[in-house]
Amino acid sequence: MHSIPVPAARIPQLEQLNAVPGTRVVFYDPTGSHYGMPTYPVWKWAPKHLKTRRQLTALGLRPGGQAPVAQILWRKGGRVAYLYDITRALPKRKPTGKQLDALDKATRARRTKRSAS
Repeated sequence: MHSIPVPAARIPQLEQLNAVPGTRVVFYDPTGSHYGMPTYPVWKWAPKHLKTRRQLTALGLRPGGQAPVAQILWRKGGRVAYLYDITRALPKRKPTGKQLDALDKATRARRTKRSAS
């Protein structure tokens, strides 16, 4: 699936820092021209409507097939967290009774000791 482009969310404080000669905020690319998608240095600078998978899960949502629309980079670019648009997220699915029974059966099978033959 192709992601729908998100309008660049510029952060005035980071723009001011980048405007000072000799300084540059690492991993700040709201247009996606350098990293391929909008990139923010830490989670608190990302727009409020963009959430990670874990944040979506905490809200009872899932990405619903959408591709990440932005990212957060940190630790010299060694760590990445992909961000999804909350307005396009779907509610989490509820498991059926048969799925819950199968999980229960698998859990019981894993917990029982198998005799060595």
